[in-house]
Amino acid sequence: MLARWPWLTNRRIVFFVLGWMLLFGVISAFVSNPFQSEPSAGAGPNYWHVMFLHGLLIGMVALGGLLACQVFELSSRHVRAWIALGALAATIPAAVGGIFDKGVPGYEVPMWIQIACFFALDEILLALLVGFVLEYRRGTGVSRTLPFLGEALASASLLVAAVMGHLAGWLLEFGLKPAILRSFAKSIGYTTAGDWSTALVGSHSHEMAVASMALIVTLLARQFGYGSLGGAPRRLARVGLIMVPVGVVAMSYVYVRAGFSTWAPPAWFTSQGGRNGIASDDVITGVLVMGGGLLVLGSFALVAAGKLGSLRRLPVRAAALWSWTLSFATVAIAGYSIELDETYFGAGDPHTKGAAKDAVFTWLHQDLGLFLLPMLALVMVVVDRLVSSRHHGLIGRALIIGISIGFIGSVVYVFVNPARHGPGYVITSIGLAIVGATLLATIWWGAIRPGPSRPPHHPPRPQGIPAAERGQG
Repeated sequence: MLARWPWLTNRRIVFFVLGWMLLFGVISAFVSNPFQSEPSAGAGPNYWHVMFLHGLLIGMVALGGLLACQVFELSSRHVRAWIALGALAATIPAAVGGIFDKGVPGYEVPMWIQIACFFALDEILLALLVGFVLEYRRGTGVSRTLPFLGEALASASLLVAAVMGHLAGWLLEFGLKPAILRSFAKSIGYTTAGDWSTALVGSHSHEMAVASMALIVTLLARQFGYGSLGGAPRRLARVGLIMVPVGVVAMSYVYVRAGFSTWAPPAWFTSQGGRNGIASDDVITGVLVMGGGLLVLGSFALVAAGKLGSLRRLPVRAAALWSWTLSFATVAIAGYSIELDETYFGAGDPHTKGAAKDAVFTWLHQDLGLFLLPMLALVMVVVDRLVSSRHHGLIGRALIIGISIGFIGSVVYVFVNPARHGPGYVITSIGLAIVGATLLATIWWGAIRPGPSRPPHHPPRPQGIPAAERGQG
């Protein structure tokens, strides 16, 4: 990977980032337990919890960048080196700074430690985009595929979201200074730094989460062999891989517009005088990005069912598909049902009958649905590439069991009994413990006691297609 440090390989950095994220995830249980980062959907974000969570989320994006170098076979050694070094520079300071960055202003040293890691994340995304441009200019086959397009657009969207986060941080720390910033804020309808930073934080967080999911699902498509699909599975995957980049572009427009104006995405399917309704940005992200991803991964399930009779014989792919499916069920299906019944759940109103359940869902859809479950699908790329195939069965099946128990527990927690240490909390904790043990086993077999790993996946070239057209779409 690096001439001066030959031991610093992509593989070692991948497992280091994964191990660091697992350790940090364990620490998070002591910061926000039982699983409620915010007291309600209407409460202002807890600054410490948000900054602490960056220690996990930046690691997820860094892991995606490292894997993109391999999966999309980026040939520039400089790009690969910069992404590898950026992953280390982004992951460690984000976590360490997040432990102590408890307020703004007032915690300047940990804040600037985290700022350094944020710039390292920018560098990863810029390096990825440079790598994609170089591959496209070389005319390589992979650069003419839908997964490549989706990955590039997702990376660009992540960079845009990161810039909005930087601006929000500046406003929180320094206010509307210098004067040119105050003039610009006034021109777009904001007279206070607080109002503008609130809009930017909302757009930043939503776009960052969904763009990360788009990056993950396009990685999965390439890794699991989109180019070798044929017939109905290929048509299904193709539809999904068109939906995902369209969704990325649409939601990027929505969030940039919402961050740099006083406009807010309108609600659709409203009732009860507008109290119930699904936010239009949630429809775009849920249907196009998450739903498109479900079609992509579902296409591989069709192939498995047709050739082998059961997806159970491909446990890593089954685990990735199931993680994405439960993410869709958590964020889209459960989320839409709650938004369509806000007269009961309250949308942050503490006086409604379902306010306690809505408060739990605030955690559920964010930490579990948008972050943990998509990250576990990404980990399956690590397993598929870097862990001996003889361990795939145990890892894949254990992950399916763990996330299934966690999902059941979270549904009980939200829709049945929202007691802080009730049955939903206990069941969810059991599922998360199994997931943690599965990740630990992945690190053990992948980095500490690695066996002969399967070679990186290279989709077979389609037969009967001229060389100049191979890899198209």
